[in-house]
Amino acid sequence: MTPPVDWPGLADEELLVAVANTAHGERDEFADAGSVRAWWRSVGPPLPARRGRSAPDDGVAMLRDLRAVIRRLALRNNGIEAHPGQASDLDTLTLRLDLRATPTLRADPSGDLARDIGAATVAALLRAMARPGWPRVKACRGDDCRWVYVDQSRNTSRRWCDMANCGNRAKIATFRARHQPAR
Repeated sequence: MTPPVDWPGLADEELLVAVANTAHGERDEFADAGSVRAWWRSVGPPLPARRGRSAPDDGVAMLRDLRAVIRRLALRNNGIEAHPGQASDLDTLTLRLDLRATPTLRADPSGDLARDIGAATVAALLRAMARPGWPRVKACRGDDCRWVYVDQSRNTSRRWCDMANCGNRAKIATFRARHQPAR
């Protein structure tokens, strides 16, 4: 058996943000197996050499589902209930991943790149959620954005990924609604 990989180089929150932000606008880094490999080469630590390392379609679909779960949880951290009643998302993903983990929740490389990334991401998510800083992992409140970030503000009050764009649009919309003439 290959020893577990700790995925050095990416802190848990960094990995969660990186996975959650693999789709934005027209770009989807989890569109297919090739894009998953290219994405991991650009953000992840070097992978252990394994013959037959691939990202099958079901694994890529699982990564897209995992990305959606992280975004929903990050939205919840920012006061938005994206899809009420989906509290079992994490349980479902853990079962689908067939997560083989030691008590320290390190991913066990299987040769399936998508499942290895998924297992490492779920392990990072569980560790991050157990720490006091978890509520700082948020998704932008902009209706057409949902970019995930770590809120570094002193009082954890940041609402938007970028005040100059998403925050400004929200403030303009609020201003217009407040100053709209009565009909």
